[in-house]
Amino acid sequence: MKTIMRSRLRIFATSGFIALAGGLLALFTLGSRESQAGIFARCRHGCEGHGTEIESFGDVGGTWYWIRSPEEEKRVVMGLFNRYCIRCHGVDGRGVWDIPDVPDLTNGRWQSSRSDGQLARSILEGRGAVMPPFRGTVSLEESWAMARYLRTFLPGSETPRPEKTK
Repeated sequence: MKTIMRSRLRIFATSGFIALAGGLLALFTLGSRESQAGIFARCRHGCEGHGTEIESFGDVGGTWYWIRSPEEEKRVVMGLFNRYCIRCHGVDGRGVWDIPDVPDLTNGRWQSSRSDGQLARSILEGRGAVMPPFRGTVSLEESWAMARYLRTFLPGSETPRPEKTK
């Protein structure tokens, strides 16, 4: 009985050692990301000896308009504002009349009391019970671009509100 247990223990230890050695071998043979990038860069321009060209992987990260030009950033961010924010903050940034505690984005005091980072964080994480978080809906870069866009809501640029009737 003891010999069976010893042989099983040896088999288990040997297989564990082989798995560990294989993992270490794979880790050291793969090398760093820079060396792998060099291989892919060479293959994109035609691998030697194959005669065929391997196509590139394309634009992995999507299109980042705000890196290209401020006009494209503004166009994209205006679309995001119209899609996600206009219902509560209104066209001019003062907020809609029937939702309480929505800040007036045209208020200079309100704008100067918050940094772009705080605005981007509010966009991603939400504010209180009224403003939902947009993490996963809006990327980090888009939230920073939206924070910059909110700075364009200037005092005096508001549309007149209708008179309240009692």
